[in-house]
Amino acid sequence: MSTRGLYTFKASTNYEMDWNVYKHHDGYPNGAVVAIEDATNLAWELPRYESDEFSTAFIAANKAVPGGVRLMPQGRPLEVAEIHCGDIEYRYEISLKKNELYIKAFSVRGSGTFDLVDKLIFEGTLKALKERYPI
Repeated sequence: MSTRGLYTFKASTNYEMDWNVYKHHDGYPNGAVVAIEDATNLAWELPRYESDEFSTAFIAANKAVPGGVRLMPQGRPLEVAEIHCGDIEYRYEISLKKNELYIKAFSVRGSGTFDLVDKLIFEGTLKALKERYPI
């Protein structure tokens, strides 16, 4: 069974938007490290970060099969996760803080389609996420 994840690329300016991207497999924290690191190879070099550009790099770096990675409706992440009948197991918020990628990781649980809750399990840099959840 796949571990599904929802990645929200947070806007860093007032003229940007947040972008939600669904990834069908490897959504656990070690898999998220790989997916985000792979995106850095296609994204602008930090500290340049724009949510739409980084989310596009994430999709390009991680889309290997049809349906494996796709854009999701924009909006509040848990509401977006409910579109997938509550089967999102992890979600991540990616942003830029002090010229580094900054990640918030959440485990997502629910007993039905429309009662999802999330619990913060990590907050820090991508480097710290990799140290906490080694590949």
